[in-house]
Amino acid sequence: MLKIKMYPAGNGDAFLIRFEGVNILIDGGYASTFDQHIRNDLKSIALSGESLSLVIATHIDADHISGLLALLRANGNAANPQIIRIDHVWHNSLRSLVCQASDEPEGFARMMLESIRKRGYPKPVASDARPQEISARQGSSLANLLRIGGYNWNLGDGTQLISTFNTPRVELHSAIIQVIGPSAERMDDLQRLWITELRKKGYQGPVGSGELLDDAFEFLCANAPERIKKKPVLISANQNQRLNDIYEPDTSIPNGSSIATIIELGNKRMLFLADSWVDDLLEQLHKLAAAGYSMLFDAIKISHHGSVCNTSPALLELIDAPIYLVSSNGKQHGHPDFPVLRAIVDRPAPFHRKIYLNYRTPASIRLSEYQSSSGAGFTVIEGGNDWIEMELADNE
Repeated sequence: MLKIKMYPAGNGDAFLIRFEGVNILIDGGYASTFDQHIRNDLKSIALSGESLSLVIATHIDADHISGLLALLRANGNAANPQIIRIDHVWHNSLRSLVCQASDEPEGFARMMLESIRKRGYPKPVASDARPQEISARQGSSLANLLRIGGYNWNLGDGTQLISTFNTPRVELHSAIIQVIGPSAERMDDLQRLWITELRKKGYQGPVGSGELLDDAFEFLCANAPERIKKKPVLISANQNQRLNDIYEPDTSIPNGSSIATIIELGNKRMLFLADSWVDDLLEQLHKLAAAGYSMLFDAIKISHHGSVCNTSPALLELIDAPIYLVSSNGKQHGHPDFPVLRAIVDRPAPFHRKIYLNYRTPASIRLSEYQSSSGAGFTVIEGGNDWIEMELADNE
């Protein structure tokens, strides 16, 4: 039996997959997501004698990474974990890009990095944020916690990049993981963004990996202004528009650096799209399709919380699944967008789709009252935070 849990992570992501002793955590939402929900599940797994086979931090964004920071702070050293043994962690940070260490800067350069460290990650915007979220902004980056804790990081010491170029296909225990994002180009974009933001502040010191620099990389990337056109305002008449009329591609550099994966366990295949760019996903998926890889999955986690900037008609023409996972409370950017949900269910299908949303939102309410234009059957499950059991017919 394969099970997936989609946690209530505010406007963020947090997923736990379990299958015959393999346990994979993808993102961690906020610190409160970990404290109130994830922690107890991990303790139960540990009590059963199992470990976390893999933790994936898809990209440097507070709504994905903050809960993982809370996990590592509470877990302590990898050799003597306080909550659960963690076999592997995937997290692309500065160390994965530059590999070489550099001397810690002094003088003005050091003062500047210290000020960036003090700022930390962005605090949650959601009105239901807990006080501990603000304190979680302080302290070390995820990269430093992994280094200090001695975790198996990116299949080694963190100097290898998890990307379509370096690690296209990885086998961990009985899981086969196909990496479909990011490309090396997108990670180069992220490094250039960081250096640009540093230089804007007048920093002229080294840019290699180190304690202060690792922290500054993550905190500055997480706080960097988005270089992206604002998505269409989906109110009144716009809510009635079709996806192909309003789709506009995401160009947020941190989103483009997302680790997107196809996870195979047993005969089940799940597509986890993080916050990835559509064009990058299409490039990799078309390559797999041309090699005979089926684009019908058992479950799809939709990209970027159901934003119209991260799901295109072309992507939906290529992929499908009986289960869709949409993670967002809709409080920051209004995700998910109804045109995305409608485009998913409007397609003909020989199976009944289930759309799981971890919160009740205006878009989910509207979808529950909608009838597919193709007549395809679907069910909307709101507040879907319980285990989703994968008892589906084989795709073969």
